[in-house]
Amino acid sequence: MSFSHIKYKRACKDYVANWEAIELALYNLCKRHPDHQSQGSINAKLWIIGRTYATGIERKISSQGSQGSSMTQLGEHFWRNRHQIDKVLGDLDLRKVNEPLTPRKLTRILDAHGRMAGIVQGVLREGQTPRSFVSKYLHFHNPAVPIFDSVAVAALRKEYRRARPDGSFEIPATADPQYADFLIRFWRLYQDACASGEKVTVKLLDNYLLALAKDAK
Repeated sequence: MSFSHIKYKRACKDYVANWEAIELALYNLCKRHPDHQSQGSINAKLWIIGRTYATGIERKISSQGSQGSSMTQLGEHFWRNRHQIDKVLGDLDLRKVNEPLTPRKLTRILDAHGRMAGIVQGVLREGQTPRSFVSKYLHFHNPAVPIFDSVAVAALRKEYRRARPDGSFEIPATADPQYADFLIRFWRLYQDACASGEKVTVKLLDNYLLALAKDAK
């Protein structure tokens, strides 16, 4: 794989010009409401992140027939499990996991993602997974959490065909296997980008992967 400076710079410019303002609003929303002890703030975060960021979570919940009923069910599920959700974030001190990333930090992210996915799973139809939604929900609470998106995943797998963790990358028992596979590849990309001398963030690399996928069409 060859990290492309030109494509990365182009993706960064595109992000600043077209998407940064939207995502700053989502980051600020979660910064103002970091926990889950208010049903109103839970609903705000779920509806805005869930729908603005095309997480697909609504399709995975059995609708009760009315418009928005799936999101209402999700909000009620979060409210019932609010102490567990805050415990996941608090136990691992996820809010203090920052960039630059390290294998140890990625292990903590994997643990939080897996435990959070287990909670959300309780409201989904059988056979459905909240993998992508959870990664996006956690990302806006902490931008160091890489986003699992089908388009980005496909681009990353094309660039890094083998996913093998090095000895320092521990996969916790709680981890979702597909998200772990994604993070192993993402870590390799992150290292290559950093070695290139570019200013690197998880969010900018996410946009870079989306740009690679768009160019491949």
